[in-house]
Amino acid sequence: MSTQLDLKEIERKAFRATYQDGLWDMYLGLVIAAMGIFIYRPEGGYSPANIVLMLALFSLAYALFWAGKRFITLPRMGQVHFGEMRKRRKTRLALALGVVVLIQVVILSLTVMGWLNPQVATKLNTFLQTRDLMDLAVASIGSLIVGVGMILMAFFNDFPRGYYIAIMMSLAVFLMIWLNQPVYALVIGGLTMLPGLVLLVRFLRKYPLPRNEASYE
Repeated sequence: MSTQLDLKEIERKAFRATYQDGLWDMYLGLVIAAMGIFIYRPEGGYSPANIVLMLALFSLAYALFWAGKRFITLPRMGQVHFGEMRKRRKTRLALALGVVVLIQVVILSLTVMGWLNPQVATKLNTFLQTRDLMDLAVASIGSLIVGVGMILMAFFNDFPRGYYIAIMMSLAVFLMIWLNQPVYALVIGGLTMLPGLVLLVRFLRKYPLPRNEASYE
């Protein structure tokens, strides 16, 4: 039993080591900024430019994350393969996040429809009495769902910093919907990325590229 527990702890530490490069923190920080751009409602009305900018920032975030893993982390730590237990945890996480994402899509769809279609907005306002109350309700529910999704991700992936990111994401969504100012999401995204940048610098110093690898660059 002791040997089995030791092996589980070793596997857990090895899995957590994959987050030492800080790339997940920086990726999720950019995701928060992208969410803020998507949620922002200009005074002239909701614009397709919101979606275009969001997709561009998402693409940039993923490209930087992939390039970082491919050209920074992989040459230093190699490719790690984990066992069936970790795969089962990923499956359970995917199912849980699928439910959370579905709820998010419904809420965001209703919100965007309310911004784009005055008739839908009127029905929602009638149900919730005032526009301010509608925004407060959507902001509270949206931030809660985003936070729960990130907490699930942190728990199933043994990612302790994910709990901090969950709080930051929830705060960003709430402030963006309630106050409608993109600066909040940009600042919170930056605060989320900052620990990742620090970790990346430490990672580069702790794991210098082997000379035989460096000679090819």
